Amino acid sequence: MKFITTVLLVLTSLSFSLQDNSKVIGDWNGKIVTPNGDLEIIIHLTENEKALKATMDSPMQNAYGLAFDEVSFKENVLKLKMEAIGGTYEGTLKDGKFTGKWKQSGQILDMNLEKKEKN
Repeated sequence: MKFITTVLLVLTSLSFSLQDNSKVIGDWNGKIVTPNGDLEIIIHLTENEKALKATMDSPMQNAYGLAFDEVSFKENVLKLKMEAIGGTYEGTLKDGKFTGKWKQSGQILDMNLEKKEKN
């Protein structure tokens, strides 16, 4: 009986540690709020072999497909890191929207994302 209880506890803890990535897969529109005006951003989240991948577009800067080096989504928090530009994002998913901060070059700026509707 003790063995069965232990197995059930382990399985239960594993199921709680795994998060369903399907709710974040897709394209997310947002903007980085800067003192000089808002910068449109599109984040593309995909999943490959159970690992999240992400790229970013910045249409106003004519920059597309910029790959993030690190991507994680745990406990409703999305973390992104792009070493090439020294940028990171951390946002919390609530009510279908990410509310978070973009950090780059010593600046911390608001960046909120909403899932783009499919056409």
